[in-house]
Amino acid sequence: MLKGQIVKRLKALHPEYSVEDLEEVVNLVFDTISEALSQGRRVEIRGFGSFSINKQKGKLFTNPKTGKTIKCPSNYRIVFKPGKLLKKKIEP
Repeated sequence: MLKGQIVKRLKALHPEYSVEDLEEVVNLVFDTISEALSQGRRVEIRGFGSFSINKQKGKLFTNPKTGKTIKCPSNYRIVFKPGKLLKKKIEP
């Protein structure tokens, strides 16, 4: 689902609001989640799930052709863990 589709669905449910206002709300929600994650904080949306940041260790790899060892630097990964209600909706 695209962000524009979310706005259209909200407009269908709440025709009293303008598309611009709904777009602003959707953008605000995503921006707030992004900002919290960039600060290393966990984001939990009850019934939906939680987003968190995990740090991956750096690794050493060997190129099979040259035999040269290459270091892959440590990195951050966004992890999503679905909530109970979302799991129930998805699972058959």
